[in-house]
Amino acid sequence: MKKQKKFFTVVPLQEILYNADGSIKQNKLTSGHYQPVGNSRLEYGDTKFPIIPVLHGYAQPEDLIQVVAITPDNPFAAYHLEELRQEVEQVASEKGLLHCQFSPVSIPDAGDVNTQIDLFQKLLDYVQSDDLLYGCLTYGTKPMTVAELMAIQYAYRALDNVSIDCLVYGEVKWKIKQNFIYDITALIQLDEITRMLAERRVKNPREIIDGILTL
Repeated sequence: MKKQKKFFTVVPLQEILYNADGSIKQNKLTSGHYQPVGNSRLEYGDTKFPIIPVLHGYAQPEDLIQVVAITPDNPFAAYHLEELRQEVEQVASEKGLLHCQFSPVSIPDAGDVNTQIDLFQKLLDYVQSDDLLYGCLTYGTKPMTVAELMAIQYAYRALDNVSIDCLVYGEVKWKIKQNFIYDITALIQLDEITRMLAERRVKNPREIIDGILTL
């Protein structure tokens, strides 16, 4: 069976201001160029969503692709979901992606533990053995991104031949008017290493970690 590529992201909650007639006065989710840090494959034009450079950089025309959009029950998120869908469709058209599925996952707009556990379980339904996983940890509340990361890591640990190809975080530096997209995949790999060191009761992992980082 051909490997599938799964792209996970939380839909943002940035506010939208409306005029009295219902037209949009200001969309606080702005578009910009995210300069890649640590991964040249993330070079892309302007976007509102850092998952888009990941999709553009890693998807190939014959790939089986699924974009999983975690969507809080919030009117702003509902609007931004459609913006994300349009950008995904644009990348699919530009790159000639033949099998690109867009899958919203609805969750309450809440930070309680039960909501995050439910999100974790829902996301696992989208992963199977041999998948290649990608994720963006930019948007959403902190508990939502924790649940997203937990699901990705659990799938990697528990399912056969699952790999984490790229995880990113997008940052907007308002003072200098620049955006950056960081490849943080190595941090996840480091987390796996430190977990194993902890299981072996290594009291001071610094030397081992420094040795790995110099490879």
